[in-house]
Amino acid sequence: MDLSLATSYDASPEEVFAMITDVTFQEQVFQRLQAQSYDVVVGDDGDDLAVQVHWQTQLSDVPVVTRRFVGHTLELAQSKVWHRPDVDGARHADVNGQLAGVPVKLSGTTRIVPKGRGTLQAFDLRVTASVPVVGNRLEQLVADAVRARLEHKFEVASSWLSGAL
Repeated sequence: MDLSLATSYDASPEEVFAMITDVTFQEQVFQRLQAQSYDVVVGDDGDDLAVQVHWQTQLSDVPVVTRRFVGHTLELAQSKVWHRPDVDGARHADVNGQLAGVPVKLSGTTRIVPKGRGTLQAFDLRVTASVPVVGNRLEQLVADAVRARLEHKFEVASSWLSGAL
């Protein structure tokens, strides 16, 4: 299942990159999401910068057929490895993740690029499950959880960049 989302910010690529690699910012996203638990680690990965998150979220509506695989919660581990900036400040990151205890994987890219006087952040992700019969439903659950996290991230980012946080 493919998942693509994008938003624009009234800030430079450097400001957006500083924000999205800030542990406090990431923690505020999980608080807004009301995640049951979360952990955020930001650190060097050679010439790159890695942002690793591990989070657990309560699911409000889990179909019975998938409940035996995930219960009422999803526990996801994700990693973004941000590469060095281009001359114009644009950056891209490789995104990888997995669902704890279930063969569901997340992969793709995210990028921040200058757009006019601001910055565009875009995500192009793919969720794949290798579980017969219920794989599509598991993919949908994970895609919905990731979409919710990104939408909350976009909201927190607007507040963060405007100085409201």
